[in-house]
Amino acid sequence: MISVKEFKDRRNKLYSLLEDNSVLILYAGVAKKLSADEDYEFLANRNFYYLTNIEQEGSILLAIKSDQIITEFLFVSEYDENKEKWTGIRLTSEEACKKSGITNVLYLNTFEAQLAMILNKSLHTFGRFENIYLDLDSEIKVSERTTTREVMEKMQEKYQELKFFDVYRTICDLRGVKTAQEVEEVKEAVAKTKIGLNNIIKTLQPGMFEYQLSALFKYTISDFDNSDLSFPTICATGKNAIILHYPNGKSKIEAGDLVLFDLGAKNNGYCGDISRTFPASGRFSELQRTIYEIVLGCNKMIIKSVKPGVTLKELQQKAVDYMARKCLEANLIKSLEDIRKVYYHSVSHHIGLDCHDPMNMTTPLVSGNIISDEPGLYFKELGIGVRIEDDILVTDDGCYCLSGNIIKEVNDIEKAMLYKE
Repeated sequence: MISVKEFKDRRNKLYSLLEDNSVLILYAGVAKKLSADEDYEFLANRNFYYLTNIEQEGSILLAIKSDQIITEFLFVSEYDENKEKWTGIRLTSEEACKKSGITNVLYLNTFEAQLAMILNKSLHTFGRFENIYLDLDSEIKVSERTTTREVMEKMQEKYQELKFFDVYRTICDLRGVKTAQEVEEVKEAVAKTKIGLNNIIKTLQPGMFEYQLSALFKYTISDFDNSDLSFPTICATGKNAIILHYPNGKSKIEAGDLVLFDLGAKNNGYCGDISRTFPASGRFSELQRTIYEIVLGCNKMIIKSVKPGVTLKELQQKAVDYMARKCLEANLIKSLEDIRKVYYHSVSHHIGLDCHDPMNMTTPLVSGNIISDEPGLYFKELGIGVRIEDDILVTDDGCYCLSGNIIKEVNDIEKAMLYKE
């Protein structure tokens, strides 16, 4: 569990990067409409949660930096007896203070008045301000139809003397470098994912349906300690595995198929993201093994290549070059350029509070980054798709594979499939 002190430290790091005489406004967001009177399950904006430890819908962080002094306010929903009967208990101001480490906790119905007072040019209650920072991620809605960009545009009309800045990228860059506590959270998420995968290996056999194994994984991690999925589980048998984000999961698994799994468990909001490919009948055919070994070799090569200073873009090129050469040697493609027909995604992305943490592919890696290593090959005409994905922690002198104890060697997989407990 991330400590309250760490949430305070995160905010202080952000504040140190803001100009003096500035106001920061961040929104948790509101639930998106599913249909009629139903909403999607609410998940607080990850940048907001990263800084506050608050998951409650509608919450707002307002921070002031004046003469290098920071004043923070957290706004949460006021008590509403009728709402609580329908949708559950809300945080009290005392609970919100304890979770976030923010002393000044006020109710949402006072936010507009508080902001107007702070920005009032004649009062100067907290000082004279020159800058406003907002997270302008287009997905953040402060109401059903209002985005943070629209909030900014209204404020620009009212406060024309102020400068407005998007703080989205700054927060994302902070999120990219994981603390020791965050690394432990991801480690635990990966460990839970391994438990789910082990149950799949024990159960997988021809005649089952993809949805049964997806459901098994969800049940296993939920039964273990009520863990959530990092993302909807992908279980794709045979030709379905050539679809990267295969959506349906209704096909029957046939004898001789390879079954591709892309899945992950969460731990306190942090995501595991693992891919493995198993033979339904317990053994790889010669062709399946050839393709699998190329992907596995690329996976291992990437692990050896990860270190501070390298970019994800450079890792991608290494993966393309490696698999193009190996596929050509195995007569799986006719030219090096043909690799793009059978390998058509990136080899890596950042991992954290989002399964795909929103970092830049051209930014050099630093110690504390956690990234994926997920080469794959997809042959439509052969009905074969293989992906192997590990979660990698960048260290001072290289990297460490957080999922190194999840089996991926051919002999280990075949042995595990043969000797099921």
